[in-house]
Amino acid sequence: MRKGRPNDPQRRTRILHATLDVIRSQGVHAASYRRIAAQAGVPLGSMTYYFPDLDGLVVAAFETLRGELEPRFAAPLRDASTTDAVIEVLVSATVGATSPSTADVRLYTELYHYAARSTRAADLVRAFQEESLTLLRGRLSDARARAVDALMWGWWSYRLFHQDAPLEEDMVRRAYRALLDTHSTAAPRTQEAHHA
Repeated sequence: MRKGRPNDPQRRTRILHATLDVIRSQGVHAASYRRIAAQAGVPLGSMTYYFPDLDGLVVAAFETLRGELEPRFAAPLRDASTTDAVIEVLVSATVGATSPSTADVRLYTELYHYAARSTRAADLVRAFQEESLTLLRGRLSDARARAVDALMWGWWSYRLFHQDAPLEEDMVRRAYRALLDTHSTAAPRTQEAHHA
């Protein structure tokens, strides 16, 4: 194995981005060393220098997505102080300005499928889910946070496969309202402080 510093400090980043490009366009099953090297414009022999096994490369590529999805609604959710405001944040994150693109959802869907066969990818999925739940628990009870998270991911998946039949914003709003109903927007720590 070659020793010392790599002669192209950007090569590792290019490989990771190329891996996501291959997965986005052809699926995770197409993510071979040869195809990724060609996409990244790097020598095939350099791939194992940076990533000794393919599973590690795929998971590392998916890890670069961390922080690119949930934070789009993180700040608005933290600022939301009423049930109506929380609902509008959730609607926007599902079908509006802060919702993920079809390409984003496709990548996350590939990650979920890959996680069924990769322990490292499964750990990453759980980490992504926990980050989302942590944000939601700032305004919702744990049970409602989990229900909202599952519903949102389900609707994102629906959008991927039903682009010819988009979700109706008002239907999404009504569903979130029914799920949250009364006294659900106070953070647990606020409730605890109130009863102290």
